[in-house]
Order: sequence, then structure tokens, then C-alpha cells
Amino acid sequence: IQNKIIRTPLEPSQTYSDDPLRMMRAICFASTLNFKIEEHSLQAIQKEAERIKIVSMERIMVEFNKIMLSEKPSTGLKLLEETGLLPIIIPELTALRGIEEVEGQTHKDNFWHTLEVVDNISENTENLWLRWAALLHDIGKANMRTTDANGVDHFKGHGPEGKEIAKKILRRLKFDNDT
Repeated sequence: IQNKIIRTPLEPSQTYSDDPLRMMRAICFASTLNFKIEEHSLQAIQKEAERIKIVSMERIMVEFNKIMLSEKPSTGLKLLEETGLLPIIIPELTALRGIEEVEGQTHKDNFWHTLEVVDNISENTENLWLRWAALLHDIGKANMRTTDANGVDHFKGHGPEGKEIAKKILRRLKFDNDT
């Protein structure tokens, strides 16, 4: 605890295989407590990531929302992406990787931009739903990307497309109808 390191008491792969939700909890602790996940444990999460599929989405979302409510959510979101859990939970979000917006602005990867937006809003509010709105604000861009003759990417219609994708994501993640 003093060293702020997350390490499993048993062999990490066994620990995460026995209860895959522990992978989410490790990342949640890293995000909320500003701890580091020890390298063997991090590798075991990567190795066992597919096992998260046997955990109910409701239980996964409890941990995910704790990450979203942490001081700097990008810490946990980056770990989820790095370990392969995020592409399983919200593949639409990782689909934003590598999509660059030009249109008069410097190139940016929309995945990393999205994490920056989530961190920025988190500095100003603890409202979970505003943080979720920030997380999903560009979710339609992957589907709406076109590149013109000059090699410039455009995302016309990404707002309405994003609204529909966000609805599908929230249903899949077992959020209630009011959300």
C-alpha cells in the first residue's frame, strides 16, 4: 500500500481467471487511488481479458462507473484500452483510434482526444452523466469518416450517428431507460 502498487497475492493469471471482475477492480483501484499495477499483474489482465465476457454487464458497469468518477478517468480508460478490456466492453470507443481530424486543426487521434475531453470535464464536475456524455461525444466519427481528394478527413453527420450509437451502447451496457 505504501508503494501504491497493485499486486495479486496468488499467481496473477489464476487470480484473474478465477474471478475476471478482479481485472476491472485492479484498474479501478489504479484509477481511483493513483496506484500502479505491477507488470506481471498487468500482463495477466491482458492474457485473461476475454474472460471478462463471463461477468454480468451490470457488475462490469459498477467498476467502470467508479473509473469514470475518478479524479482523472483517462488513467483507468487507458489501462482498459492497454489491457484489451475496453475493446470488449466498448469497441466503438476504441474504433476512434487513429482517426485524425484535419479541417483546419492539427491532427489528433479522436480516441485520445475523447479521453482528454473526459478529463477536462472531470475537473469541473462530478456528474457521472456529463462524464459519459464527454466519453461518447464523438462516438459517431468512426462510422462517418470520409476523406476528400486532398487527404482531409471529414465527419459530416457524426452527431446524429453518434446519438444512435450511444443509445445502442447504453442499452448493451444495461443502463436503464431513463439514462
